[in-house]
Amino acid sequence: MRQSSNFMAVFYAIFGILFMFLAYNNSVEAGTVFNFWTILLTLFAAIDFYRLYLIFRFRAAAKKMIKKEQDKKNDKQ
Repeated sequence: MRQSSNFMAVFYAIFGILFMFLAYNNSVEAGTVFNFWTILLTLFAAIDFYRLYLIFRFRAAAKKMIKKEQDKKNDKQ
């Protein structure tokens, strides 16, 4: 079953926030941000936020394309 873009956007936002929270806690515990696990968790969060950005950008482009097609259809009538 295919997931909706709204579900995937929420999924990536939640996991991005979770990974950033874990990275922050790890950096506080380790006393430095130059730790393997902190950098890895931050990288995972960045990937999730990038995918969230791509979803929003795709949805905006799709809405623009649909509006353009509807305007073209209305002009023909």
